[in-house]
Amino acid sequence: MVGFGEQLRSARESNGLTQKALAEQLYVTRQTVSRWECSERYPDIITLKKISEILSVSLDDLLSGKEMTNVVEKNPVVENKTINAITSVLYALIAMSVFMKIALDMGLLYIHANERFGGYFPLSVELERIILLIIFSYGIYSAVKDTLTPKRIGIILLIYFGAHLLLDGGIRLYSRIPDYSQMLKHAMDPGGEKYGVVSNNPGSYYIMIIRNVFKIVWTTIIPCALGAIASLGFFIRDGKRKLWVNMLTIASALIILDTVIRFIKSFRMEKFYTINNSLASYDHAIVNINAFIADFLLGIALSVLIIYQTYTLYRKRRTAMDLVNEP
Repeated sequence: MVGFGEQLRSARESNGLTQKALAEQLYVTRQTVSRWECSERYPDIITLKKISEILSVSLDDLLSGKEMTNVVEKNPVVENKTINAITSVLYALIAMSVFMKIALDMGLLYIHANERFGGYFPLSVELERIILLIIFSYGIYSAVKDTLTPKRIGIILLIYFGAHLLLDGGIRLYSRIPDYSQMLKHAMDPGGEKYGVVSNNPGSYYIMIIRNVFKIVWTTIIPCALGAIASLGFFIRDGKRKLWVNMLTIASALIILDTVIRFIKSFRMEKFYTINNSLASYDHAIVNINAFIADFLLGIALSVLIIYQTYTLYRKRRTAMDLVNEP
C-alpha cells in the first residue's frame, strides 16, 4: 500500500505544484512539506482538509485508516504554537521551582541548619522532587522540539502521578502507622491503666484516625491513582473511552480543590504566626507569602493544562474516527 508521503507527493506533482508553492498555500515551510512527503511527520487534521481541497483529492486517497490514527498519535497533542509555548514556560517554571527547593534543602543540609534549628530532611520528599525535576525537564525538551506526542505526555503524567502517589501519599500513610497503632491502644484503654493515657472520649481516637487517613486518601491517593491509571490507558495505550477523560478530569479537579484548601490554610497559619509570635518579621512574611502564591499558581496551572491536553487529544481522536468512518 502506498503511504501518505507518496500519495501527497504524487498529488502535488499532478497539480504542477512545487513543495514551496504548496507550503505557501498552507502557510507552512517547505521543510515541513518535505517531512510530510518523507513520512517523518503528519499534518494536523485541519491542514489535511486544506491539502485535500488544494490538491482536489479525497482524504481516503491520501490516508489509510491506520495513517489517520498516526496523524493523532505521532503529532504533538497541542499544535497551537501559543499554547505549546505556554506549556514550555509552565514546565520550565515547575522545573525551576523544584530545583530551587532541592538547592535550598541541600544548602541547609550543608550548613547543618537542620541540626542547629531542629529542621528535618525527608528523603522521600527529595526523591520525589528529583524525579519531578527530571520528567519536567524532559517535558521542556519535548515541548521546545515540538514533539510532545500523546505517549510523551503520558510518560510525564504517569511518572508525575505515580511518584506523588508512592513517595507522598504512600510514605505518609506508612509513616503514621505507629501513631495510629498507639492511638488504637489508647482508645482500647480509656482508663489509662495499661498505657498511662486517660481519655474521657475513646471514640475521639477513632475519629481522629479516620479523619487523618481520609485526608491523605482524598488529597493524594485517589487523585494520583486515578491520574496514573488514566494516563497509562488514555495517553500511552491510545485508549479512546470517555472513562479515561473523566478519570483525568476528576483527578485534576481534586488536586485543584486540595491546592485551594492548602493555600487558604497556609495564609491563615501565616496570619496567626505573624500576629502572635514575637519572632515574626516582615521579611519572613514576604518570603512565605511569595512561596504560597507561587505553589498555588503552579499547581492550578498544571492541573488546568492536564485537563486541556486531555480534552484536546480526545477531540482529535474523535475527529479522526469520524473521518475514517465517513462514507
